[in-house]
Amino acid sequence: MDVVAGVRGDTRARAMWRTTGRPAAAMIRLELLSTLTALAPYLVVAVAAALAGFILQNDLHRVQEDGLLVIGNPFAVSLYGGVVLLSVYLAGSAAIAVAREREQGAVELLCYGPVSALSYLLAKLAGHTLQYAFLAVLLAGCYLLLAVVTGLHLGGTTLLAMALSIGPAAASVALGLLVAALVRRVRPAIFAVLGLTLGAVGVQVAREVLVRLPAPEFHVNPVYLLRWVAFAVSSVTQWLLPFGYVDRELTVMLRGDLPGALGAAAAGSVYAVLVLVLAAAALQRTGIRR
Repeated sequence: MDVVAGVRGDTRARAMWRTTGRPAAAMIRLELLSTLTALAPYLVVAVAAALAGFILQNDLHRVQEDGLLVIGNPFAVSLYGGVVLLSVYLAGSAAIAVAREREQGAVELLCYGPVSALSYLLAKLAGHTLQYAFLAVLLAGCYLLLAVVTGLHLGGTTLLAMALSIGPAAASVALGLLVAALVRRVRPAIFAVLGLTLGAVGVQVAREVLVRLPAPEFHVNPVYLLRWVAFAVSSVTQWLLPFGYVDRELTVMLRGDLPGALGAAAAGSVYAVLVLVLAAAALQRTGIRR
């Protein structure tokens, strides 16, 4: 009986792979082929590398002017800017891909076959996350080249922080998929992703500015009130939006706290899974028809 049950279980697994796994794998391959043969991802890497070059050149200029510059990690700011730039690009790319395929009727056609909304979005998430891994390797190569040219040290902590950022990057992709599932159209999806990105960055900038802003001596101090509001909103967006996970993972890893960075990367991955399930439910609710 155990042998028969094992054979039946193996048969079910093979049948599930044929009906669900193969179409998902094919969609992932097509997603990678279409994205990695386009020019846009390489332009994003080039912009991130140029940003790093500008920052490092500025540091070298300060060394020439002052004779000494103490920096714990010369590539910290460049790494943060590069990872955030790639994450925002992938969130927008995922939203555009799903919204465009809904408009063209491709999603409806796929779901008539052995493809569910969840498996479709899972393939999109996997494809864009693999794309991030490839682009991160290219960007790391650019950082290594800049380290050789400038003579500045590129530590293993920086490279490990970039490797662990794949979890928060997957969270950014999942957010883009959720936006596309809710919005349906390409242009509103782009505006929604940009709005969420600018809103998250704006809240962080406002919080940092208000922290450093001197508070006048009033009985009811408006600076204290604005500071409290900025901290409250930032505390919420740090968990509701994926860019907070990116910030936590990079900040903790660059401090040398590997267990904390692993926890932040795992939290980003859990966020990606939860948002993916919400996106699948939203896609079912709003309808797969164009």
